[in-house]
Order: sequence, then C-alpha cells, then structure tokens
Amino acid sequence: MRLSARQISAAIALAGTTQDELSSLAGIARPTLNRILNEDVVAKDDTMHKIRQALESRGVEFIGNIGVQWAQHHVRTLAGIEGLKLFFDDVHDDIKREGGDVIICGFSERYFEDKLGDFIDFQRSRMLSLDNFKMRCLVKDNDEALGASDYCEYRWQDDEQFSNVPFYIYGNKLAIIATSAPENPLILIIRNSSIAAAYRKQFEAMWQLSKPSRSGRKP
Repeated sequence: MRLSARQISAAIALAGTTQDELSSLAGIARPTLNRILNEDVVAKDDTMHKIRQALESRGVEFIGNIGVQWAQHHVRTLAGIEGLKLFFDDVHDDIKREGGDVIICGFSERYFEDKLGDFIDFQRSRMLSLDNFKMRCLVKDNDEALGASDYCEYRWQDDEQFSNVPFYIYGNKLAIIATSAPENPLILIIRNSSIAAAYRKQFEAMWQLSKPSRSGRKP
C-alpha cells in the first residue's frame, strides 16, 4: 500500500523528527519532500520506499494507507563511526523529548573519545544542557576516564564482573555496542519495554555490588 501525505506527516510528528531530518535520512531533496507532503506530485515507488524505510528506522510503523503508530517491537542496526554518532543522536533526542533514567554498563569513555573526537564533546555539551534525566554508568575498576561526570554518576565494577560489550538503556530502548572491531563498531538498538526492563533489573543488581568512583557526579 502506498503511503498518503497525511500519513507521512503524522509519522514525522510521531517520530519527533523534522522534514529536514527526514529528507536527509531518506536521501531525497527537501523540495521533493515538500511537494509530496503538499500532494503536488505523485511520488515514484522508489521514493516512497525510501521515506517509509527512513521513518520505520525511527520506530514507527504504518497501518495500511491511513494510520501510523509506534512499532511494538523494533530493531535498528547501526555500524561504524557514523553509526555511533547516529546512536548518540538518538540518545539525546529521546532524552530531550521524554527524559528519564539512563543507565550504562561496560562503558569506556576513552574508546569513544578516541573514535569520536570532537563529537563526544558536542554530545556531552548538549546532554549537559538537559535537566530532565538521571544517568548512571558502570565502568571498569579504577578507570579514571570519567568525562561526563557533570551529569553522570559513575561506579567501578570488579574486573571479573566487567564486560567490554557496553549496553545502554534509555526509555524503552536497549542498545548493545560491539567494539571487537574497533574501527567498525556495531550498534544494535532494540525497542522493547520488556527487554529494557529485564536489563534494568540486571543493571540494578550489578550497581549494588559496585563501588563509588573517587570522582563523578554524586546522586
């Protein structure tokens, strides 16, 4: 079924994105998107497919050619350094919109500083500007690279408990980051409330067994 202009507009609003972001994500010109939304043209099937894929990657699903809703279960895969940047964009955008409790396990600030350079400073700056969330992070014992300490509380995990496959939980999303190929990380984002809740429970148990770092934001 072809998407209607009204349906696309509703999906843009539901995903919390903009027309500029959608045109970039779908790889189509902004004027072309405007004409489609204004029903000035009948878009090619390939163009509509790109729009559908772009919006579905933001966690919405289409109901025939009349409706749109949040996908009940959604998996998004990102790869490489650009994928990391898109992941951090998603974290910021979700927290800005919804707030909440962000928890992180198995994280190494040095890795992200090395791979992302100035972008990680940009991410920290825009997260610091938000005041509607709490962030906690479990890092390796005696790791002193606590670059987000202005807004994040860190604790140290014993070496035998620490895993270098970090996971993030924000809202109802679980993100697992595989860095075994350091130059080509793989990020798997799962949008599922039950899975996110299960990992939150696991994190809380590990948090209680960890020890406070010598620096970092206090609760």
